[in-house]
Amino acid sequence: MGLSLAEVRNKGWEILVKELGYSGATKFILLYEAGKGNYVEERRELFKGTSVEDIVARMKGQEEKKVKE
Repeated sequence: MGLSLAEVRNKGWEILVKELGYSGATKFILLYEAGKGNYVEERRELFKGTSVEDIVARMKGQEEKKVKE
């Protein structure tokens, strides 16, 4: 059986990030998606209760993980 659409999307995102970094992968996706919704409100909800320090620590953890690979 083949990959589900969710699996294809996730693997594709992982490959884009690996090759282009988060910023480049996001720019690539934005070339093909018009976007919808309210970005600011969605981010407020997504990061509600999370400090800037927590976000930075998470980002550093991702970078350290990437370097070890």
